[in-house]
Amino acid sequence: MAESQHHHRLTLESDVVNSNVSDQRLGVILGFIIAMTAISGGIYLAATGKPASGLTSIIAAMGSLVGTFVYGKQKQKKDLNDKKPQ
Repeated sequence: MAESQHHHRLTLESDVVNSNVSDQRLGVILGFIIAMTAISGGIYLAATGKPASGLTSIIAAMGSLVGTFVYGKQKQKKDLNDKKPQ
């Protein structure tokens, strides 16, 4: 009975880890698609005679990517510090 419970718990933990990995991968892929769409739109606007709008679109897309990256790193560092034994 204990071995059955152990196997069940390992299976559940493995499923959760695999699900989290696939969710993170999907988030990266969708974020890339959104960012490239915004940057491509900015390039298109700049090429068709609206350089201010195009540059604004590109800067906004890049700024949101950098902001998300920095926020994620800070949160990850905070989570690691919270888990350290004191």
